[in-house]
Order: sequence, then structure tokens, then C-alpha cells
Amino acid sequence: MTTSFSREFTKAKIKEQVSKFYDLGSPLYLKVYGRHIHDGYYITGKETKQQAQDNLTALLAEKGEIKPGARILDVGCGIGGSSIWLAENLRAATLGITISPVQLEIARKFAQERKVDSKFLLMDAENMEFAETFDVIWVCAAATHFNNQRAFVKRALSYLNQGGKFIIFDWMLTEAVKNAAEDRYVQPVADKMLLASLDTLKSYTDWFTKAGCRLVYAEDVTGHTIKTWDDALSAIKQPGVLKLVPKMKKGEITEVLSFLSSIGPMKKAMQKGRLISGIVVAEKQ
Repeated sequence: MTTSFSREFTKAKIKEQVSKFYDLGSPLYLKVYGRHIHDGYYITGKETKQQAQDNLTALLAEKGEIKPGARILDVGCGIGGSSIWLAENLRAATLGITISPVQLEIARKFAQERKVDSKFLLMDAENMEFAETFDVIWVCAAATHFNNQRAFVKRALSYLNQGGKFIIFDWMLTEAVKNAAEDRYVQPVADKMLLASLDTLKSYTDWFTKAGCRLVYAEDVTGHTIKTWDDALSAIKQPGVLKLVPKMKKGEITEVLSFLSSIGPMKKAMQKGRLISGIVVAEKQ
């Protein structure tokens, strides 16, 4: 479903905006979120932000039944958090793609420091091309930046081996939302976080089943992830985060502040039952 953000810009402009968003903000998001730059999964509620993010990564790997040594394509890899975790914990050979040159540089640096089998490329996920296939397609908190998630899923499946797993974690609409571009709770989140498309959990499962895949797991995990936004709000107040802001140009500060101001609306949208954190795992038959 299109959002207020995607209605405002052309497809090319959306990609330009998203790339700039992460080029400017990745050093800040590293401070706010940690190396994973995604939600955490809280089991006891006492986990640190980093522990919760590791929990989510481990949960996705478990539900995806990833085998040691698997060849994994990490789509929208951010600064390499998932790729490096999978390489370290499952001896996976990971290839991450991002449209942000700044993220690419950071991810390569981290992989080199950790001495893992993780490679990274600058590539548009919606137009990706490979001469190889993968055992796992991993998409964690990235698909909502895509103009057409359904088309992306279809394209990505062509690079997945038979019996391979397609793993997605992202923010999703509830059935209560009839128009994402005009919903009072969803609209500010889409605008501030540059979300080009939002779909329901059922939409994702339908795409995979209609493509002939076996549905392995599909779940609303919002109850375990919503604390992410409390931790993000706390992180913003840390001295290390605040010190980054004065180093930015005026226009850059405006964009970063827009991101930071999205944290409260995101939590509210989830509390109001408009958005959820969802996981879908499908196996290619």
C-alpha cells in the first residue's frame, strides 16, 4: 500500500532520499540503535538494547532454520549487523547490499575488524542482479523503503535456491488501516522514516503462498519489540548522540531531527493498533 511519503516523490527521488537519509544518519543511528539498526526482541524486558537486537537476529535465524555455512543475501544490510552476526554465529557466508555509500563503508570496516566472511555491495534491492543464488534471503527492517514490496519479493525469489528460506522482519499495517497515506497515526511515521510502502502481514503470506512457497512462520511480535522505542528515546539523550548533532550542517540537522521525532509516533501507532512488527518466513518449493 502506498504511503504519504511515496505519493509525494517519484520512485527515483524516493531512492535518492532514502540513500541520503542513511548517509547522513548512520553514525547517529549507530549510537541510537547499535550495529543492527533495527528493533530489539525483548524476552524478559530487562535486556540491553544490544541484547534485544541480538535476540531478534537469533529468532529470525531460528525460525528460518538457517544451517551452518549457509550462503545468505542480506538485503538492506545497513551497517552490517545481521551479516556479521550470522557469519560469527552460524559460519554463514553473507553478502549484504545497501544503497548508502556511508553504510557500505561502515559495514566493510566492521567486517574487517571482526574477520568474518561477510561481503558488501552498493546495490538497489529493487533492481538487484546476481550471477549466483542463495540459501537464504534475509530482509530485516528494510522492505518498507521499497516502492513495491510485492514486486521485490518476486524478483528476490528468483535468486533463492530450492528449499531456501526467505526471511522478512518489518513494520506492517493492521487490517484496521484502510488508507496508509491518510491514517492519522501511520502518516507521520511514513513521512519521518521515509517509508515508501506498507502492507499487512496477510499480504506478505499471500505473496509467498501464491508464488508456490511453503509458509514456515508468520507472527505479530509487537509485544516483544515495542520496548525498542523506549530504549531509542533513552539513547537520544546520551552525550555521545548529542555530540554528533552540532557537527552537522543546518539542513542535515533538520533531517536527523525529523527521524528522531518519529520515535514517539511509531510507538503510538503500534499502541493504537495501526502498525505491528511482523515476521514472515517462507520456503521456496
